[in-house]
Amino acid sequence: MPCTTLTTSSMSASSRPERSSTTTARPRPRLREAEDEMPRLPAGSQAKRDWFSHDSVCCNNCYHAANPQAVGSQVHKAVGGLVPRMLREGKKKVDVFAIVGAVGIGKTTLAREIYNDDRTTENFSIRVWVKMSKDLSEVAFLKKILTGAGANVGDTENTEELLGLLSSSLSKRFLIVLDDLENPGVWDNLLKDPLGDGVARGRILITTRNEEVATSMKAVVHRVDKMDADNAWALLCRQVDPERNSEELAALKDVGIKIAEICDGHPLAVKVIAGVLRSRGNSKAEWERVLNNDSWSMPPILPEVPQALYVSYADLPSELKECFLRCSLYPEECSIQRFDLVRHWIAEGIVSARDNKLLEESAEECYAELISRNLLQPDADNVERCWITHDLLRSLARFLIADESILICGQQKLSTSLSKPRHLTFCNMENSLEDPIPLKQQMSIRSLMLFKSPNVRAIDLLIESAPCLRVLDLSNTAVEALPKSIGNLVHLRYLNLDGTQVRDVPSSIGFLINLQTLSLQGCQRLQRLPWSIRALLELRCLQLEGTSLSYVPKGVGELKRLNYLSGLIIGHDNNGPEGCDLDDLKALSELRHLHIESLDRATSGATALANKPFLKDLYLSDQAPVIEEQQQEEQDSQEKKEETAKEEKEEHEVSNGQCRGEELAKASEKIWNELTPPKSIEKLVIKNYKGARFPSWIKGPKLGTSFPSLVLLDLENCMSCTKLPSLGLLDQLKSLQVSNADSIVTIGSEFLGTTVLSPATSFPKLEVLKLRNMKRLEEWSLTVEDGQVLFPCLKSLHIQSCPKLKALPKGLKHVALCELHVEGAYSLTEIKDLPKLSDELHLKDNKALQRISNLPMLHSLIIDDCSKLKHVAGLDTLQHLRLVFPPSTETFYFEELIIFWSIAFPRWLELLIQKCKGLRRFELQCSLSLLRSCLDGGKNWHIVQQIPEVCIVSCDGKRYIRYNKSRRIYETNAQSEE
Repeated sequence: MPCTTLTTSSMSASSRPERSSTTTARPRPRLREAEDEMPRLPAGSQAKRDWFSHDSVCCNNCYHAANPQAVGSQVHKAVGGLVPRMLREGKKKVDVFAIVGAVGIGKTTLAREIYNDDRTTENFSIRVWVKMSKDLSEVAFLKKILTGAGANVGDTENTEELLGLLSSSLSKRFLIVLDDLENPGVWDNLLKDPLGDGVARGRILITTRNEEVATSMKAVVHRVDKMDADNAWALLCRQVDPERNSEELAALKDVGIKIAEICDGHPLAVKVIAGVLRSRGNSKAEWERVLNNDSWSMPPILPEVPQALYVSYADLPSELKECFLRCSLYPEECSIQRFDLVRHWIAEGIVSARDNKLLEESAEECYAELISRNLLQPDADNVERCWITHDLLRSLARFLIADESILICGQQKLSTSLSKPRHLTFCNMENSLEDPIPLKQQMSIRSLMLFKSPNVRAIDLLIESAPCLRVLDLSNTAVEALPKSIGNLVHLRYLNLDGTQVRDVPSSIGFLINLQTLSLQGCQRLQRLPWSIRALLELRCLQLEGTSLSYVPKGVGELKRLNYLSGLIIGHDNNGPEGCDLDDLKALSELRHLHIESLDRATSGATALANKPFLKDLYLSDQAPVIEEQQQEEQDSQEKKEETAKEEKEEHEVSNGQCRGEELAKASEKIWNELTPPKSIEKLVIKNYKGARFPSWIKGPKLGTSFPSLVLLDLENCMSCTKLPSLGLLDQLKSLQVSNADSIVTIGSEFLGTTVLSPATSFPKLEVLKLRNMKRLEEWSLTVEDGQVLFPCLKSLHIQSCPKLKALPKGLKHVALCELHVEGAYSLTEIKDLPKLSDELHLKDNKALQRISNLPMLHSLIIDDCSKLKHVAGLDTLQHLRLVFPPSTETFYFEELIIFWSIAFPRWLELLIQKCKGLRRFELQCSLSLLRSCLDGGKNWHIVQQIPEVCIVSCDGKRYIRYNKSRRIYETNAQSEE
């Protein structure tokens, strides 16, 4: 049965994008009835009315919301009881545990705490989380588990084939969480037999509202009760003030306890009311207004929705109400991309510009405020994405907008009584969209979005029958061409074709005089843009990166409202049409984000970045180098003996090519030197730069004053530059990456910017430093002078594919690193004297490494394929050791190799384990022969049994040993075979 959701909209008719939308939304019956019955919260203080200027609306402050922490003794007690039971071995290979409770009671929160518990992550090599839904097919469900386990399922759409992959994919101890499971058949019909027949033991953890589901699965049941008053108050405090200003909150405890009590023990209710209280400040009068509002006593509109959710919605300003309701247009299983969402809001005219800000900036504030109020939840893995915080909030939103939107999942047609639906969303559709709703209803559609429909190709009829469209999102479908009739959509403001198969854009697009966003990211077949694109005078966002375009038609400079421009290609191919030059950018004074490619094809750059006072993100790139030298050399070698004359001719051509390369380098330097990035830049990427010296504006003693706001710098493929600039002078820089700098041989004091007149601290705020693919780098020195401080904030250092680097700089001993990752440093023989390195040292494929010493604060050491290692000492506080011994190099580690099951650990490893009294966990990935030497009674068992926790896995993942000393657990499927 198709799933439907109904929405309403305030379709403001703003003639100019920057003007406030003043047209009031047409009243919607269901929303109007609900709001008439729901008393409005008092307006409150000025801080309440000016919600958009509060610090909480800054998008950079979404981190805490993306990483929620459960509080209260009830949750900690439940985790403390469940985790040990799940780790305890029983007779069954796979045990099922169930968290049962009412909707919104905190089942998912508890499951997430268990899933992320240190004991869980240490004991389950494979962890998979699946959010269940009614629309999740068997194939999609199995694919989620398999991909979560690291399997490659390809294009497989057959249930039996996927079931056949389960056993081999779940070859290590696993935990699978099925969140919000309502159908026990998932276990009985799909998972039970293949998991029971698999090689590894595991656990299934489900959350469900229905205890019968748990009973039918013979699960160990944990019931979640309502929170008591003390725990509800603790959660309220944590949500209102993540910094825990206990003094201010203590003065509000009496009224806060009462508010927590009327939330009736529902964690979700407490969280959303905390969002209301946070928006009003820590004022007792404001909190009492919330407590005494009549909304608490009104009859519920939906029986299952806690009253606090209505109160929270009622407290939203009208603009935020509309923003929140639009979020329910997205299918439940699809996360919402922040970048797209705010532009949807703008396209529909529901966001007003304030305080001379861009509409996009005002929309970002709305987004952040909804997160601050716990109505949206950032994705924990990607803060650029979000979800509606809970299914109950989604149900509320869909109920309130149930008059003007339709959501169709699958291929069934929808019969609806709506005469004029305004919003149409498709999910999981097949090849075409033929008459999904009656033609009369299509005429009123204002937003059309497709999700998870990669095979949809035909959309012409639907576009032709929806002349009022403002939002059209066809991203990641198989659409190959837009109909010429696209030009008839004169109201269209948002057009997203990302990841489609379109080859060109019809010239009729020039008739879209109201278009604000045109996104063509990842359209790999796109080869042409029409000249008529210059007619899109209202365009604010143009995204072109990841296409096959060779030029962009001249005239982009006429699009003066652009504030986001990415993938702009400068110049044109030989004999091709005239393309954009840098001078076209002169008039674009509103830009916040600018991404330029093929800079080396420019004729002049003197004024390109002038008059850009708001520019924050700048990406500059020459054309990518075409590398054919190796193939040519092989061909020359074969012909060398036969054609001497031809060889001389080729040498002459190479010489000419070198001269040509020098000319190109000089021309590139000239263009880049003419650019003058504004001081407002916060993120800067320099890529494929062909010059031998970095541009003048990123060098010299005044670098810090030239870029006072720069926090991120990426220097990529600057292959001819021989020295790095004095980047240590950048006071605000937090992240620095240098990659593919093939001509740099040494990094010295010039990198730090240390002079008599320079500041005493180099890189004062740098947190992350990455040096990657620097093929000729041999020496890196950090000389610390008296009174000088280096990298006081550096936490993470990555050195990757620097094959000639002979040693780490001695100055690193003064740096309080948390993480050091060294990979592919083939000339590095020793890592020593890093007394402040604390969390993790990760070493991989360092072929010459022989010694590791004097790392007294290190907690975790990972060694992967370092075949010549002979000495490891001075790791007094080591707690976790992980070794990977590829079979191809195992003989280097174990010189005493005679017969496979008599392999002894190297002496350094045995001594390390004996001396590291705090070692808690040892992990080893190795050949089956070495694994068997660690079995009870094997040659290495006397070493293994000293360690509290051991996990050893064969390289193919099929054989394992699990040992836990304190819990007396010993498991293996790798018994010796004669």
